[in-house]
Amino acid sequence: MHSRWLDVGLAATLTIAGEIEVLLADADGSRLVTALILPVATVSLVSRRRRPLLPVAAITVALLAQAALGGALFGHMAAPVVALVIALYTAGRHIASANALAAAAGMILVIVTTRNVFDPAVQRLADAVLTGIYVPLPLIVGRWVRGQVALQDELDLKIEELDRERRRNARQAAEDERVRIASDLQEAVAGGLGMIIEEARELPGRLAAGERLSARASFASIADAARDALGDVRRVLGILRREGEAPPLTPPAGASVRVSAAVAAVTRADHAPPADAGSAPRARGHGRRWASPLRGGAPRSVDQALVAVLLLGAEIELALQVPGDLRLLAALTAGLVLAPLLWRRRLPVFVIAAVLAAVAVQSTLLGLASFPGFDIAAVVCASYALGAYADRRPAIAGLLLGATGAAAHALVFYPSGVVPALLGGVGLPWIVGRIVRGQRRLTSEATEKARRDEHAREQEARAATTAERMRMARELHDAVAHSISVIAIQAAGAEPLVERDRERAAQCAVLIEQTAREALAELGRLLHPLRPDAAPQPSLARVAALAERARDAGVHVKVHVEGAPVALPAGIDLAAYRIVQEALTNTSKHAGNARADVTVRYERRAVEIEIGDDGRGPDGQPIDVGGHGIVGMRERVALYGGTLDVGGRPGGGFRVHARLPIGRP
Repeated sequence: MHSRWLDVGLAATLTIAGEIEVLLADADGSRLVTALILPVATVSLVSRRRRPLLPVAAITVALLAQAALGGALFGHMAAPVVALVIALYTAGRHIASANALAAAAGMILVIVTTRNVFDPAVQRLADAVLTGIYVPLPLIVGRWVRGQVALQDELDLKIEELDRERRRNARQAAEDERVRIASDLQEAVAGGLGMIIEEARELPGRLAAGERLSARASFASIADAARDALGDVRRVLGILRREGEAPPLTPPAGASVRVSAAVAAVTRADHAPPADAGSAPRARGHGRRWASPLRGGAPRSVDQALVAVLLLGAEIELALQVPGDLRLLAALTAGLVLAPLLWRRRLPVFVIAAVLAAVAVQSTLLGLASFPGFDIAAVVCASYALGAYADRRPAIAGLLLGATGAAAHALVFYPSGVVPALLGGVGLPWIVGRIVRGQRRLTSEATEKARRDEHAREQEARAATTAERMRMARELHDAVAHSISVIAIQAAGAEPLVERDRERAAQCAVLIEQTAREALAELGRLLHPLRPDAAPQPSLARVAALAERARDAGVHVKVHVEGAPVALPAGIDLAAYRIVQEALTNTSKHAGNARADVTVRYERRAVEIEIGDDGRGPDGQPIDVGGHGIVGMRERVALYGGTLDVGGRPGGGFRVHARLPIGRP
């Protein structure tokens, strides 16, 4: 809707400006015809985006009508020329079908023919040739811009696709890291746990048969194997934590190496990307701030070839126009006009000033009846370079300077060519240069973005691997290391029971076998979390099983559940389970024959876990448990934005209190 009103304003402005031009023109019989036909050419711009072919058709019809009725729609008027440029650019920018484009090309042919045949401003062959060049140029620019926009859209889609692929690759990197670590750990620990299971399975039979020495040796062997396995786990755990302490990486959204290759191909097909502003050479002395920071485009040899070709053509053209005694002077002035183009990339503002000054000198000395075509080409090249290679402020200043110089020169030497000089010589080439500069910068930024994304892909894979290492470290400590610690404690404590309490020793053997099997199941779950026969995911709903295991280890545990149990998010459920497991394991390891209370409190927006015991150390003082267990708890709670409070209880013992928000509305 906004663009619609802009088009309405544009059409109204050009119509009013054109009618004012008609009123100010010399009175003749064609004024009324021109005034009536002009709105046909300008009002149609209202629908230029929705029906891009309509304005071109309307202008074609208006030209044919003015030729038949004797009006002067174009001539020296600016408004119809501007309307034609906008209509042709819009057609090139928005026409989609080949048939419509062919129709636009046919209308351009009609426009060029009509102007060359009926417009009194076209007096020479050079004027007709320039008309054939300038009229289709806006359509060509529009098609080029359309292609660039389509290319950018295609690159954006490719970047989005490769960004999704990048995320998949990061997830795969984390999965590969998890499988690798779990596989290494399984190779290191699975054999020891298998031996422990076999020994523990045979122990009740040996105890029942009275094989006390063999049973004690088995318990000692189990304890040694558990300690060895625990050492392996802790070594892996230490490696994971050391490598996992690197600061987290935050990779940007973006693309991979193939995006860089795609953009590089686009860059090679178009202009070369510009250099950084700080790396471009600067002009010496007072002209430094007017030097262009962009050195992109063709190499300097191409500029030299361009000047050589233009100079050869200019010498031939002037030799045919000027008398013999002025040919040497004409040759010198041609060199004076074209030589500045050698520096058009570095000093575009000074180049256009120098070219216009040389053109004025040439016109003054030679007194030519018409403006040489190769001088027009020099002004066009200088204006394009100004738009393509100068920064915004110097480019605008240079445009004003070039427009003023071109208009003044035309008024003095060729009064009928003011509008072509302003539009065709300065305005349109400058606009084309700005468009090319913008697209070049866009391509350069896309190339740089692709380079950054290529680096970010590596960073993201490393970040995913680091995160997976930290998760694996928590899982190893909370699950496998705890289980193996329980095995070692039970085996060491059961060995002296063989002599005095065979029944209790047999219970310890059963508990050891069960715990070893659970540890192996945990390893299997870490290695194959999606496998159908993998161990069930730990859950706070299984807290009673944790309490039962702690009771078997000698801790008197009571479980209290407050509130209605609800289904928790998987991550929070696992975190809560591990916190309870860690707290009870620490109690069994450090608090001796203690009592513990586990309270699970379900609230509307959070779940609270509290584990307290009355255990005391050898000197009768509460045990303050540190190490990886508390660190793992804090990491889990922080991951979900919760709070953790650990420390001694006022009446003795140790307390762990965690609150995990569940985000339920």
